Amino acid sequence: MHRVLPRDAFNDANLLKCIGQLTLLIGEALLKNWQFEYDGEPFDIQQDESSGNTSISNIAFTYKEQPVAVFRPINAREPWPLYVELETGDVEPIFDYQGNVIYR
Repeated sequence: MHRVLPRDAFNDANLLKCIGQLTLLIGEALLKNWQFEYDGEPFDIQQDESSGNTSISNIAFTYKEQPVAVFRPINAREPWPLYVELETGDVEPIFDYQGNVIYR
């Protein structure tokens, strides 16, 4: 994917902050419906060519034992712009504006 500085550096940093917070809460067993698997390799940030959304391809998330897509919309302006797309196609925010989990 073609990267543009400084925009993409800020977008990727924000994605990593959000993913870090989500995995921390899962790891501390504060989000019982969520699980993740990570292969331990460097983060593989991918950008969807049609939507511009970014995600980390080598971290797999499940919600209530169902695989889900976790992503950050391109050029999102809110401080915690992480979303989950369910198998049904529904898209929900994971955090509120202050970083509190709203999708448990």
